[in-house]
Amino acid sequence: MNLVGTPDDWVGLIESLVPDILNLIISTWEEMPAPGPDAREDPTTEELSRWLRRNRDSSMLPFQIHVQMVELANGAGEDQGKMDIAFLPLVPREDIYFCLECKRLNVVHDGSVRPYASEYLTHGMLRFIQGKYAAHVRNGGMLGYVLDGNVAQAIRNVSRLIEQRHEELGMQPPGEMTTSSILPDDKRLRETQHSRPFEPKNFLIHHIFAGGGK
Repeated sequence: MNLVGTPDDWVGLIESLVPDILNLIISTWEEMPAPGPDAREDPTTEELSRWLRRNRDSSMLPFQIHVQMVELANGAGEDQGKMDIAFLPLVPREDIYFCLECKRLNVVHDGSVRPYASEYLTHGMLRFIQGKYAAHVRNGGMLGYVLDGNVAQAIRNVSRLIEQRHEELGMQPPGEMTTSSILPDDKRLRETQHSRPFEPKNFLIHHIFAGGGK
């Protein structure tokens, strides 16, 4: 008798929790102090995690929040890489989770702005497509810290690069980011759909472009 089940037995649970997770991320970001224009990624993510846990507890949501979680590759004993933030539902499987990768965008240094859109794709989105993160689920998240506050420009920068590299990202041409199906009125949110070589069903990345803060 299998009391744990396969990933397919639990994947629907993650999908049902995505609206709660996205709303928690958005509301938490709006409450926490805004990072500086050249804030570092790891300290910002750690601070966000503390605020997320506090808000999760007050909302009594059915998942745990872990920062810098490592998932081991099946049978290999090798880690897939450290996930920035992982939301784990209360089920007996560690490979069922919603991963949120956090990347800096529009970083201001010495008066100039660097987009960092390439890092967003290469060290964020592609890790989902390659199965380094979230290999057994069909939803994941990207959170862009828009440090100069220009969310519209950050979205344009990332969107342009996605279109240029859509084949590498497993996307149908022209490689568009679309309006969020969960929070369609929030212009900070986008979605992209991807095919992955090891998974017959599409993988959905929820993009949050967060500028400013409280």
